[in-house]
Amino acid sequence: MKISSFVSFGLSTVCAVFLAMPAAAQTTYSFATGGNCDAPNATSSCTVAGSSTVADTLRYSGWGASSGANFAAAPVTEQNASGIGMNSDGSGSPNHAIDNSGKLESLLLNFEGNKVVLTGLAAGWYQDDADVAILRWVGADTGPTMTSIQDFRGRSAASILADGWQLMSTQDLDEGDCCSPYYNNTNITVSAANASSWWLVSSYYGAAGSNASAGIGDHTADYFKLQSVKATCVSANHGGACNTDPPSNGTPEPATLALVGLALAGAGMTRRKLRKA
Repeated sequence: MKISSFVSFGLSTVCAVFLAMPAAAQTTYSFATGGNCDAPNATSSCTVAGSSTVADTLRYSGWGASSGANFAAAPVTEQNASGIGMNSDGSGSPNHAIDNSGKLESLLLNFEGNKVVLTGLAAGWYQDDADVAILRWVGADTGPTMTSIQDFRGRSAASILADGWQLMSTQDLDEGDCCSPYYNNTNITVSAANASSWWLVSSYYGAAGSNASAGIGDHTADYFKLQSVKATCVSANHGGACNTDPPSNGTPEPATLALVGLALAGAGMTRRKLRKA
């Protein structure tokens, strides 16, 4: 009876420890000065404290496409408290922002081995308008080859999808906001069906999208500096928990081994007690 109680206590303690672990929420990746993804000298990557719902690594790169041409790499620039901008077609104001005047500029986000849903965006600065398109990569897990993808303007959703990109939402970041930061939810439902390791935050290119906010398309030119993105991690690419590596050769996880060891120890003590009786 005492042994059974000991085993029961041990198992309940292990369960209590796991249940007591805090459940993390979605996180904000901030590109502003002092933010958790502030990238001096345009290192274009950051690491945060990962969890079951927070991807621990974000890498990003800039891309611009002239009308009818394929995307080409574009410098991502530090814009202090406003976040980051892009110089695909000039560094003067307002072209130092992410914009659709001349070239269509887009920021490629890569959460590496994790699948996330992009849930929010904030601009630290805008001029004229701040309409954005949010797309997720639905192609191979190796990610997109942006240099083989043509400018989105004038193309159908089906044509863009054939290239591996699915339009998930369009938002007007400055709609209803008086001052910086200009924040909008993406209104994309957090689910495995909507998750991806690769996302594209593009200046608006003329497609309304299924989650279009008010004010979309009411100006020709959109200029914005991206201050932050918000995301929720759904799983690792291999289907396990966020931030975990794929299982190798069927080796059990350490936590599993610990539980099995505790159970075996309890069983052994029970057998010794029965022999003495």
